[in-house]
Amino acid sequence: MRSAKQATHYRLAALVLLLTGLHALAWAWSPFSGTKSEFEEVPLTSAEWSQVQVKAGWATGYPDDLLFEVASQLPGPMACHGVNVQLTSGKKIDKGFNPRLYVPSGSIKQVGVHGVTKGQMKDFTLACGCWKKPADTRCGNPARP
Repeated sequence: MRSAKQATHYRLAALVLLLTGLHALAWAWSPFSGTKSEFEEVPLTSAEWSQVQVKAGWATGYPDDLLFEVASQLPGPMACHGVNVQLTSGKKIDKGFNPRLYVPSGSIKQVGVHGVTKGQMKDFTLACGCWKKPADTRCGNPARP
């Protein structure tokens, strides 16, 4: 059993890892291509979120595994880095996705996180982004410059 101090350090470390992943969004599209991309990954705007449908729930027999289904109608791919879950007790849980959840345009993808018990979730927020050129306002596809 962890002490309260160890648990606090664990939560802080998880939050730092999640935020580090969110701030490292300007990586090139493909680390294998050897060429620099003009696209940068940016968080989704509220207008872009209106083109994304998210379902959340638990599979029968797995009450501690929260599942997400993300459907995107954005003009380019999107990537989700993690989720922040607010529990009915008032506590918050930050979980990163490793690997990130990559959702191509017009596709549906699923991801799950362990440690969120059915009946204890009040709300959740996914941390997702898409790729844009610096002057663009629409998500694009860095694989098709």
